Amino acid sequence: MKNLLTLFLATLSGFAFAQTDIFDARTNYNLGDEVTVTGIVTNEGSLGSVRYIQDATGGIALYPGFDWGTFDEPTIGDEVTVTGLLTEFNGLLEVGPDLSVVTINSQGNPLPEPLNVTPGEFEEDLEGVLLTVEGATFDQGGTIISGNTTYDFTALGENGVIYVRNGNYLIDAILPAGEVTITGILSQFDPDNSGDGYQLLPRDTDDLVPSSAINIASEVEQIDITQTSFSLTWLTDNAGDSKVEYGLTPALGEEVFSGDATTDHELEISGLTPGTIYYAKVISTAGEDMTESPVLAFATVSESSGDIIAYFNHPVDNTVATEELALNIGAGMNDTIAAYITRAQHTLDIAAYNINNSVIVDAINEAQENGVDIRYIAHSGTANIGIDNFNAGIPILYRPDDEGSGMHNKFLVMDAEYTDLAFVLTGSTNLTTNNLVEDPNNLIIFQDESLAKGFTLEFNEMWGSDTLEEDEDNAKFGPNKDVNTPKKFIIGGSAVDLHFSPTDGTTRAILDAIETVEYDLEFATLAFTRNDLGDAVEAFGTNFFVNPIGIIEDINTTGSEYQDLLDAGIEVYSHQGIGAQMHHKFAIIDHSQPAADPIVVTGSHNWSSSAENINDENTVLVHDARIANVYHQAFRGMLIDMGVNIEEQADGTSLLVYPNPFTDMLFIQKDGGFFQNATLQITDLSGRTIAREILSGGTLQLSLQELPTGMYILQVEENGQSTTSQIIKR
Repeated sequence: MKNLLTLFLATLSGFAFAQTDIFDARTNYNLGDEVTVTGIVTNEGSLGSVRYIQDATGGIALYPGFDWGTFDEPTIGDEVTVTGLLTEFNGLLEVGPDLSVVTINSQGNPLPEPLNVTPGEFEEDLEGVLLTVEGATFDQGGTIISGNTTYDFTALGENGVIYVRNGNYLIDAILPAGEVTITGILSQFDPDNSGDGYQLLPRDTDDLVPSSAINIASEVEQIDITQTSFSLTWLTDNAGDSKVEYGLTPALGEEVFSGDATTDHELEISGLTPGTIYYAKVISTAGEDMTESPVLAFATVSESSGDIIAYFNHPVDNTVATEELALNIGAGMNDTIAAYITRAQHTLDIAAYNINNSVIVDAINEAQENGVDIRYIAHSGTANIGIDNFNAGIPILYRPDDEGSGMHNKFLVMDAEYTDLAFVLTGSTNLTTNNLVEDPNNLIIFQDESLAKGFTLEFNEMWGSDTLEEDEDNAKFGPNKDVNTPKKFIIGGSAVDLHFSPTDGTTRAILDAIETVEYDLEFATLAFTRNDLGDAVEAFGTNFFVNPIGIIEDINTTGSEYQDLLDAGIEVYSHQGIGAQMHHKFAIIDHSQPAADPIVVTGSHNWSSSAENINDENTVLVHDARIANVYHQAFRGMLIDMGVNIEEQADGTSLLVYPNPFTDMLFIQKDGGFFQNATLQITDLSGRTIAREILSGGTLQLSLQELPTGMYILQVEENGQSTTSQIIKR
């Protein structure tokens, strides 16, 4: 690194040394020591409260805590002098959060010239320094950028990572698909102290500069999907021709072409085979400049039945069924899964976080004894005691690290190559007795060859091969995986989207689904710590037409959105301490309006950054009114089981009063409609009026902290109809 540092010193020779220069502070002081450093600020709020500064010797992070408090907040181009304690956060050396002096000496200074490096040169000496990497290509090029997300890139054969934080100006922009010059500040996130974890932090769209004069300006979309054809669409920033190269392998080999110059591209690929995975990339050329997408996978519609069925292991509310009764199979979840396992005739692939249920273990052994080829992937950091009872000869592969929740998938795929036998089982449940019998969970089953093949591609990538023998040297987990599975399927006439974390932008898909809400949003999730998803739900707090309702189990985990949602007026409450652990990870969108594209989001993915960036997870988004209503029945069943009082109205809506019993706050909501000058009255058992309110809109939050404990009568009158409920103050 001496040559790089020499160049760095020469480049920045115009900047004055601080009282303690940054190199000295980084090298000769210990954690907990007080230092005073001066430098030029190289970023603003797009990276959060952290500011990075540079002098002629190096760079360092300044961390004031959540915000800058009583200090003037430094901005890009300021020269600042800061006194504070040296600390370290996940490998990143920082000054703060104990800051005693922050002085802005001058403003509008020119920034240091970025040092040109390659990813292989990322190391401690350059931490906090403004860098440039040329000739980079992103593995996920052509996708929409999300917050709190990492993106892998390659330059000169070396691998690197950028990190985009919530609040960054890059969010919702398209990650460039071709070669790009990346500028950013070198940071580090190394929770395991492995000496790695360097990340480049671009600050805005000016820090990602494409090399070509024509560039893909949208995601590549698959539309008009049939058994024998589909079309691909994309946008470019300048007009060019249109070409799709495609084939049955990533080597491609076939193409369709249009020479018309346009920025809005669409080409149909026809003559395809049902239930088949095809690979394709799109290309546009303008003069001597060309842009192309990565090679992506796409599926045709299969000839399978397309049956979709969901099961739940907790009470459901069949009174709100529209087409089909939701199925509460109680303690029979394990028997149901076992029955499908023993139906397998040729192949069975299982990716499961953990297993200890003897019924399922016995079914796996029976399938093997029947001649089924079985492959099993597990997480190495959990008690997979059921594996100890597998028959000899069943191959097992463990994810080799324990970061996050690791291999957190929950899916089974059987007979993927057989049209009428192909099944996928997924949902939120692990293969443990607690999850299957006690913890509220869901199981969703698809009879579809195309989807089964999509799941198999993901399994093969983790397995390292497409044979019975695992290849640990070729196996890829977590952020090391590629974007290589189809995202769109048509199953039984309904659209189904498939996403695998952490490469497929799962949080972005959930966010996009939430942003389509027009009428209803219900969600139930074990963990909810993603700020971007929280912000999307909180935005409905001022929406007269949408009244979200949610259930969260882990309300006290670091970063939980629970209190923020409550503060925003969202109808959300804790399942913590109410029976067994609520283990769902689902959302239901617009269940009450079949014409409004109802969606169910479910799978293994908690609403957390670990699920988005570290874990192996699977998520499906099912665009189907019948399935949405089935999950709505399950959601209401949980509400009722938790003590939420739901009273049916004559107009087909419901009155929700929760929680009941309550302590300080009581919520009153009209589910499926809005109050219009309704009157709410609360009386004690002697008939004395305690509270009286006029109800308008969807949800009323009533503070009853001073009310004595006891039983009360709540009455709502609207349009000549009166509804009465008993409520209990604890």
